[in-house]
Amino acid sequence: MLFTLLLLGGAALPQQPQAAASDYSGSGPAISGRIDEVTDLLGKGKHELVQGKYAEALVHFEAAHEKSGGKVATDLWLQRARMSNGALDEAFERIVELESSAENPADWSYAVGVGRYLVAKREEAKGGNPGGPFDEAKGYLKDAVDADGDAYPDAWLMLAEAARWTGDSETAASAIGRALESNKDGATLLLASKIRVAQGSSMLGAEDTKEAGKRILTQGVADASAAAKAFGSDKANAVQLCDTNLQLGVGYLFLEKKDDAAKAYSEAMGWDPTQVDYNQLFGIFVDDDKTSKPFVNALSSGGDKFNERWGKNSASDATLRWWLGYAEQSLGSYDEAIGSFEMAVAKYPAFVDSYWYIGKCHYNKGIEHYEAAAKSWRKYATANRDSFVAFVKGDETNTRILDFVAGKLYAGGPGRNRDGRGVEEAADVAELILLTDDKVAKRWNDVGLFHRDAGQAVAQMQDYKPMMSADEHYERSWETYSKALELARTSYHLNDAAVLLHYYLERDYDKAIAMYDEAEAMATKRLEEGGLSAEEKPLVEIALRDSVDNRNKLKRKIENAKKKDEKPKEGESGGDSGGDSGGDK
Repeated sequence: MLFTLLLLGGAALPQQPQAAASDYSGSGPAISGRIDEVTDLLGKGKHELVQGKYAEALVHFEAAHEKSGGKVATDLWLQRARMSNGALDEAFERIVELESSAENPADWSYAVGVGRYLVAKREEAKGGNPGGPFDEAKGYLKDAVDADGDAYPDAWLMLAEAARWTGDSETAASAIGRALESNKDGATLLLASKIRVAQGSSMLGAEDTKEAGKRILTQGVADASAAAKAFGSDKANAVQLCDTNLQLGVGYLFLEKKDDAAKAYSEAMGWDPTQVDYNQLFGIFVDDDKTSKPFVNALSSGGDKFNERWGKNSASDATLRWWLGYAEQSLGSYDEAIGSFEMAVAKYPAFVDSYWYIGKCHYNKGIEHYEAAAKSWRKYATANRDSFVAFVKGDETNTRILDFVAGKLYAGGPGRNRDGRGVEEAADVAELILLTDDKVAKRWNDVGLFHRDAGQAVAQMQDYKPMMSADEHYERSWETYSKALELARTSYHLNDAAVLLHYYLERDYDKAIAMYDEAEAMATKRLEEGGLSAEEKPLVEIALRDSVDNRNKLKRKIENAKKKDEKPKEGESGGDSGGDSGGDK
């Protein structure tokens, strides 16, 4: 039985038309009139099906079934209409029951094919795999139209879609041609475009089919243009209009008409920018110099159309804005890119990597904008630390940029900014680097150095709102110096940490002296042993020199305080010896 094959997922066996046996008995004008009336009602119902007016079709089929006296022939059409009016499963079950009593097998195949098509569409809408139902639908619908192509005018569109889905381009192409004979609405024209563009593009690779492929592509483009006109400008058709213009863009690309394609894609963005593959288009819309100017123009135009239709407060164009910013920064249009990225993350906060690119734009604008770059990168890390870390670690260039900016902000702060501004940002960028690499002692020691000097700058600046107070910078410096010593207890790290206690925190002098002593002994031993690298040897030599000098100064400071019988005052020793051996830039 055919239904057995259906349950097993097989396609229907080909059905041969049989000589129709009359559903009606008797003779005479009354019977003849009734037959004519039933036929007329069935015809009206079929017409409504082609137009997609399923409720109206159901009314006609119900009347036909009643006037037929409940015949199987009209029952199949009734159940077919019921499936499109919300009773899919119940009506399909009834169709299955009618298999053995159906006098026209083609009618039954048609009804089953419609049912499997509707099941496929339901599965597709849920995000499932409609492949099996579509394949079954194609088999049954093809049986029906092969038996009588004129009897089932609405079957052609369903057959075309099912065949396209299953990769049967030949059946899809012939079926869509028949579907267009009875209906040229937007949906039918759009499907025709998809089928013809796919068919035509597949023929471009061979010389003997290339010209034919171009002709089919040209027809597909014409179909898409006609579909756009059919859908009009009603916002209720936004999804279809986006799809239509995307299809139009694809067709133009295959015909190597990039300017027309860009206009079509812009139109699609203006209707529904969430459906566009910007990553793919970024590599396609380039000019002769391989820049992304055409891509920027297309997105700018699409964004303007979107704002005009949906308003600037809609968040649906967030992805468009992100890609626009990405392309703008690739062109060196940094201010425009910053604006686009800011708009993207404001509309869709999950686009936190926008802050990296905003910072990168500031960085590319030059050293005067490094503070702004640092602030933007901090926003990224604050909004989503894991994302920031993964992003920076994903490309070693990113770490080099952070290192470079931190160093420039630190070294340039006292000079370029005259009053030390920028050193705080240097410390913060160093903290960001630390998020991505916290297993290296030098990283911790650098953060300690930056915070130490940032604290000193904050203490001296006037009319300035700091990120942290001077004391907070010093305390953070002590934390990071201490961590550096945990990871690598070297003479230069010991000296740096002792300097902080000695000159800045001005506490734990006994601990500072002990650290100076340890630094001196360690440096002396290592220099005597030899074998130091060219990079480390000067660090150890400076540590030896400064640990001795700083210890002597601290002891004199303590001795002077004892003589005065009071606590040493800040700055009384004459200041730092300049002995931050491990981190000075």
